[in-house]
Amino acid sequence: MQTKRLYREGKRVGGEHSLSSLAEHRASEGCTAWVDLTLDEEGALDELARLLDLHALAVEDARSRLERPRLARFDSHLLLTLSSSACGETGDVTISRLTAFILPGILVTVHEPAFPIEDVTKRLDENEELSEFGVPWLVWGLLDVVVDSHTDSVEQLDEVIEALSDGLFSDRPDTSEVQRRAFTLRRSVSKLRHATLPLREVITLFIHQGEEKVAPELHPYFADVGDHAALAADWSETLAEHVSTAIETSIALQGNKMNEIMKKVTGWAAIITVPTAITGFCGMNVDLPVHHEAGGLIASVSLVIGSSVVLYIVFKKRDWL
Repeated sequence: MQTKRLYREGKRVGGEHSLSSLAEHRASEGCTAWVDLTLDEEGALDELARLLDLHALAVEDARSRLERPRLARFDSHLLLTLSSSACGETGDVTISRLTAFILPGILVTVHEPAFPIEDVTKRLDENEELSEFGVPWLVWGLLDVVVDSHTDSVEQLDEVIEALSDGLFSDRPDTSEVQRRAFTLRRSVSKLRHATLPLREVITLFIHQGEEKVAPELHPYFADVGDHAALAADWSETLAEHVSTAIETSIALQGNKMNEIMKKVTGWAAIITVPTAITGFCGMNVDLPVHHEAGGLIASVSLVIGSSVVLYIVFKKRDWL
């Protein structure tokens, strides 16, 4: 579904607007236009590429699903690529991409269906008094929503990883399930890192290379977005370390548990070996003192029981059983 908006002298102009009329209004003094498309609206994108003289490589990048966040300069416009994120209750992170063509007086965005474009329109409506600052204001709205999505994702992911870490030390942890979830979370953290790490640089580049000069009044807004982007990037780096630590801890605990099991098995084997040696010795086909006498049976059974009890007490004190 297309979103087409026109602002004139700081106020939104109502009514329906065609793509061609918005392209013409961009040259008007005090006018700012925004056109938003989804990836499946290829015809509209081709029309805008013709009307606005968009570079063929930039249009190709807009249709690609593999582009990382970046800001690129072409002859007639800037190309901004962003990725929003959403984290589920289990820690699964989904990334949705948006590409923005930044020209004097007009912003064209092309996004994947899952991108929170409704949040962008809401953010712009809440700050419509800033619309007099033109396209940089529209870009700020995009960046603010994207960074907020990353902040929410890292916060949710942090809670999931914290719960996973707590489960490592439960009485009967499911080691295989813990490790499976840890590797899944590591993939989620990796997605977040790729989406957040370049953002601070992208924001800085836009302020210095914006097609339209960013008004000083907007600098605090971009600085705030930059700080939040840096926080999300640093937080994602910390989460990557936490997941790695959780995996290493799980493997170490599994090794310790195996050592405990082997220690107990060895202790019981030692307890069983001594009675076996005694009964084997007493059962030899050689006449021994008290052989074939009741006293011999009592002595051998007493020796078996006594030695087993002594070994059990010794191993128990040393925490081998």
